[in-house]
Amino acid sequence: MASVLEFRLTGGASNSDPDSSLGGTTSSNEVSATAMNNLFDNVTPTEASSGDNEYRAIDIWNSGDATAENVNVYMSTETSSSDSQLKFYNDGSTHDGTDQGDTIADESTPPDGSSFSHYTSGSKLSLPNIPAGNGTRLWIKRIISASASNTPSDQGTITVEYA
Repeated sequence: MASVLEFRLTGGASNSDPDSSLGGTTSSNEVSATAMNNLFDNVTPTEASSGDNEYRAIDIWNSGDATAENVNVYMSTETSSSDSQLKFYNDGSTHDGTDQGDTIADESTPPDGSSFSHYTSGSKLSLPNIPAGNGTRLWIKRIISASASNTPSDQGTITVEYA
């Protein structure tokens, strides 16, 4: 078998709640396409009015038996609302799924030392090679602009490419 990359929640070995995916131990639960559409909670009227930044940590996990090389992540489809945007951060390390010590207190607290950027197909975030049975932490920042309009089912597509 080759390398096989999955999106996995964080927040504990059996965590299945995207709202609790705030770092720490890699979950055994893969983030399904449905869950990726709901990785963040709904934007409240107050958040839409004043603007809001929220954070999630997912692991890009190699469940295959070969190292994933030349790994890149980016937004292949932008969010459907012009009032929202996703940005990414990765510290360049890999891990075996145990607690990485990078848990945030709540969804409004950025991870220490992070510098988020927006990545597209023309400007991809290069991730480290990921050995089999290991992952790399991807922090995602959702930005909601102040005075955001109501956009039901706002979504975009995060793509990971690798060899």
